[in-house]
Amino acid sequence: MSDNHQVALPGNYTLPDLMKVTSATGLVPGELQQYVYPALEEFKNEMAAELGMPDYANIDKGELPSRQNGKVGGGMTKKMVAFAEAVLAWNYKNRMLQDQRNNVQLALED
Repeated sequence: MSDNHQVALPGNYTLPDLMKVTSATGLVPGELQQYVYPALEEFKNEMAAELGMPDYANIDKGELPSRQNGKVGGGMTKKMVAFAEAVLAWNYKNRMLQDQRNNVQLALED
């Protein structure tokens, strides 16, 4: 990892670059699209296991009460929002720190 906390991702993206592209377009870049569905399926099954449904992938969802299925989707949404909030806060904090460093540098140059 470099000094500016950028992580290299497939397609020569850094995490901040990926965040910018995704937030600007609302889309996952094409080279990552193939990973979206399997990642969400894995996430859904992990969420269901946390809620006491360890074999969710093989359960007939039509036999489950809508409340149980809703808890899986609701839990996923809650975690994704928390993750997005953390990413936003991390990005905002880094921008603020960079602005402070720039202001100090400007003050030193005066």
